[in-house]
Amino acid sequence: MKSLHCLVVGIVVTLVASVCTAEEFPYRKDYPDVSIIELEALKAGYDDGSFVIVDVRSTIEYETIHPKGALHVSLSNADFESKLREVAENNPSKKIATYCNGITCLKSYNAAQKAVDAGMKNVYAFDAGIPAWAKAYPADTLLVGKPIIDPEKQLIPKSEFKKKTISFEEFREKAAKTNTQVIDARDPIQRIGRLPGLENALPIPLDKLIKNIIQHDRMKDRELVIFDQVGKQVRWVMYHLEDRGYKNYYFLKGGATSVLGDHTYRNARVVR
Repeated sequence: MKSLHCLVVGIVVTLVASVCTAEEFPYRKDYPDVSIIELEALKAGYDDGSFVIVDVRSTIEYETIHPKGALHVSLSNADFESKLREVAENNPSKKIATYCNGITCLKSYNAAQKAVDAGMKNVYAFDAGIPAWAKAYPADTLLVGKPIIDPEKQLIPKSEFKKKTISFEEFREKAAKTNTQVIDARDPIQRIGRLPGLENALPIPLDKLIKNIIQHDRMKDRELVIFDQVGKQVRWVMYHLEDRGYKNYYFLKGGATSVLGDHTYRNARVVR
């Protein structure tokens, strides 16, 4: 009876664990061909050198935060498969783990799926992503080029980011002030429309904003109101602003898309 009881308990625990995993990582089921690597297992492979970690996000995201020693092969690169294969060929005895921004980001799965479709072996998706890695192993994480010493202070929670995001009405009010600089941080290809009342926004793509403005402490004496395409990439800009001591800045909630797609502003939109 004792053995039967243990067996039943074991089955229940396994089922509960499976349900929890499915709820925590809801997209795993959509990628049945992709092998998953868990956080602790990846760290063990990182420490013994059996794994190569590959960041498949944008250059800005990679330069903002990544595990020490992680390689960068952007999924958006047209030569992604060949570049990932090159990583594998340069590390013939190692496994590869692709990662992105965590549970709701699909790039780690898509990257691993591309590897599977290309016939590559030993490629895993680390779908817990950089948030889990940085929190668990801050000393093995580079944030704006420097190791994380105090994660509680250095890692910006979503609640703090939200404090810096404002509605379009608030954004326009701030933009009207004499000491405010409006920055359109979209990539040139994304600038299919200008926001009403912000036609004179200074166009500076995110990468140039970081490298040419923020890292040189320019415009520190002005209030900066910045918008990107969908309001997500500016979160990485916030790390650079904070690192350089900028305090007077805000982002447009939802980015340009939230305004250009809103019927309230559609008729007032100015299109190039």
